[in-house]
Amino acid sequence: MSSLRQDTRLFSLRELAAVKWLWSYVGVVIAYLVITAVSSDAIGTLTASASFASFFILVGMGQMLVITLGPGNIDLSIPYTIGLAGFVAMKVMNAANNEIALGILAGLVVGAAVGAFNFGLIRMVRVPPMIATLASGFIVQTLAIVFFRGLQIKPPDSLSHFVTMRLSIVPLLFLLVLAIAVVMHFVLMRSRFGRHLHAIGQNTKAASLAAIRVDANKLVTYILCGTFAGLTGILLSAFGGGVTLGMGHEYLLNSIAVPVIGGSSIAGGNSNVPGIVGASLLLLLILYLLDILGIAVGLRYIITGFIILAIIFAGGERTRRK
Repeated sequence: MSSLRQDTRLFSLRELAAVKWLWSYVGVVIAYLVITAVSSDAIGTLTASASFASFFILVGMGQMLVITLGPGNIDLSIPYTIGLAGFVAMKVMNAANNEIALGILAGLVVGAAVGAFNFGLIRMVRVPPMIATLASGFIVQTLAIVFFRGLQIKPPDSLSHFVTMRLSIVPLLFLLVLAIAVVMHFVLMRSRFGRHLHAIGQNTKAASLAAIRVDANKLVTYILCGTFAGLTGILLSAFGGGVTLGMGHEYLLNSIAVPVIGGSSIAGGNSNVPGIVGASLLLLLILYLLDILGIAVGLRYIITGFIILAIIFAGGERTRRK
């Protein structure tokens, strides 16, 4: 009887270890414990990490949706969409509190329009998604340079105050993004769109034969990705006190790293919103830890890369054994 209990316990531990997104949260706990040991302000570091992780979560969710469509689906226009949406939103607001809602709407529309344009290139021009979104990114960046270069556009005071507010030690921005992530999780797990998206990523031909509207679902997916990038641009502009042309550049590789670390399959057909949150926090905590330790910038990228590989390896060990 005791042997049966032991076998059941071991089986449960193995099943738990097979949950890919769990490893990102294990990494968060370990990173925070190390920060606690070497920093005098571990709570402040955690709070700052949560604030900046909010932007990683938003772009990570958008990129995750595109990646779920299947191999080769990666949106490389995200950093440029962030910049253009931020510029348009701040321009429409013009630092006026009574124009915040209109500015947010304008920024979201810009993001959605870029997403639709991306799918249009992929569907009509028949070019691979990475090439199409890269070309689209250059076009978007050029538009931002032509229309907004040299402009110093500040956000309204109310919006800046909102994105920097805290409830105790928890940033209000992080709670807002967390609520969006919860909604997105239920959409992907319980809605028809979520089921169709996973089916397309697993086998596009089979999904088409099952009467799933493949093109329509892909269009919605790219629009959602662009919308998330647009929202990131709006909030990032408000958080940073203004908008700059290059403010989205660091989110290109991170938007890809976050879904992969969080347990989403790069081959498509599998999404993981809980992993997005854990992976975003982990990446920020690692960056803060390396900064606290005084590690040179170049070496930080190397160490971060190895840590990411270790987490992906740990999360995929069960799959390799099968």
